[in-house]
Amino acid sequence: MGGNPGIFAELTKLHLTVYIALSAMFGHVMAAPVPGPDTLVMGCSVWLLAAGAAVLNNIQDRRYDQWFARTRNRCLPRKKISVRSAAMLAAVLILTGLGLLLGYPETRLPGILGLSALVCYNGLYTPLKKKRLAAVWPGVLCGMLPPAMGWTAVPALDRAGTLEGLFFLMLVLGIWQVPHFLVLWARQPFLDPGADIFPCLTRVWTQTELTLQILIWVSLYSLSMLLFLIKGGIAFWGFSAALGALALALPVLMVFFSRSLLNRHGARGFGVVNLSMFVFMILGILDRVFV
Repeated sequence: MGGNPGIFAELTKLHLTVYIALSAMFGHVMAAPVPGPDTLVMGCSVWLLAAGAAVLNNIQDRRYDQWFARTRNRCLPRKKISVRSAAMLAAVLILTGLGLLLGYPETRLPGILGLSALVCYNGLYTPLKKKRLAAVWPGVLCGMLPPAMGWTAVPALDRAGTLEGLFFLMLVLGIWQVPHFLVLWARQPFLDPGADIFPCLTRVWTQTELTLQILIWVSLYSLSMLLFLIKGGIAFWGFSAALGALALALPVLMVFFSRSLLNRHGARGFGVVNLSMFVFMILGILDRVFV
């Protein structure tokens, strides 16, 4: 990689794998009676695995990426790094992450769930997205597993949280991914007419229908966040009130951005959805650490 941190950040999809690590930490602090260094170790372990899966995904998609304006300048299509070097990096990251997740003395569940997430992402979602729009569902399942990795890393006799709380956390993360995918896929213009061999949302729905689908799923995401709060997912009233206000405001903000969701300005709406998840996880973790 020639010591270029930009290439490393791109290959590991740092902007997404950090979210995955935070969600695992959130699951861990929900179960741990007293959050501590183990929570950070869990986050780092899951990040290593997710980063390795992201590098492998870049390798799998290097030819597919050439068709899209959004991805054609990535380092593998532009040959800024060799496939062999990327493969070595993926192997080191994946094996290290899985090794750490399998290293818990009382349970192997975090490692088993980590391996399942790897299969869902690189074995199902990545190849299927070139053939079927339904590939989004294994991608959603993959994104729901990191909180369970964090949760199961805490010995059963020591767990302070409830399975109901974990379920609603996983539900929030699962539903969030659908509008995330919809906006991401809808904003991918093809570079070549021959690329119509790949699935495209704009050939299934009109622009109005696609925008409506995004708004519906954002509303469901907001509702799942409110259900998480109603079920006592956040203890401190200040954090709970802030997240409740965010959940109520999110559909309104997305309606405001609805005219630009499917063009180059759609990054604003996309950013709002992603930022809301970041705030949700940070406040959720801080709630367990300091309250």
